[in-house]
Amino acid sequence: MPQAIKSERSRFLKSINEQAFRLLQDETRRKTIFLLRENELTVREIASRLNLTAQNIYHHIKKLQDAGLVKVTEEKRSGHLIESYYTVTADTFVYHSDEIAEKSTQSFIDILNGLNEIGAGVEVSIENANKLSELHEERIRLLNASPVARDLCSSCGFSGYFMKFGPMNLVLLERILQYRSMMEMTDQEFEKCLELTRELRHFLLSIRAEGGR
Repeated sequence: MPQAIKSERSRFLKSINEQAFRLLQDETRRKTIFLLRENELTVREIASRLNLTAQNIYHHIKKLQDAGLVKVTEEKRSGHLIESYYTVTADTFVYHSDEIAEKSTQSFIDILNGLNEIGAGVEVSIENANKLSELHEERIRLLNASPVARDLCSSCGFSGYFMKFGPMNLVLLERILQYRSMMEMTDQEFEKCLELTRELRHFLLSIRAEGGR
């Protein structure tokens, strides 16, 4: 994948800690983030758009900057003053708590057990779990899926997803990332992805236990 696309992807999604997430619960700071997603602005410009004092906005900007949510992109002299222009460090901020430490083999054993619970009737073994993990990871690698998105899939508890238009449901966010990856693929990469999907399906069918539906 071209470096420019990788850089764009890293800006698209960023995992944040609980402290940063709590900062976004403040309405002024959220509005500031939304403005900075669209344009690089100074404290005075943000204050003018939000009808607040520059001192008030500077207080919020300092907290957002310390939390890694915004950064300075440029400094320009205006008379005797030097004004800083700010932007966001990502378009989408994600916070998740109570993360479950995921071990690949155990996770795919759980998946095989889950398939059996809904009637798939597969053979549960370490060998099958490792093969399923291998096929899954190869397909994910080809799709260039976001590492953050994979972390989210292994997490539970209270979570927040902030996009330009507000909070984002995890299922929809995952779908957005998948669609974006498909659009960025070459025709050759897409055909390889289809081939891997067929291989994954054939493997799942091959490990059906005797009498499995």
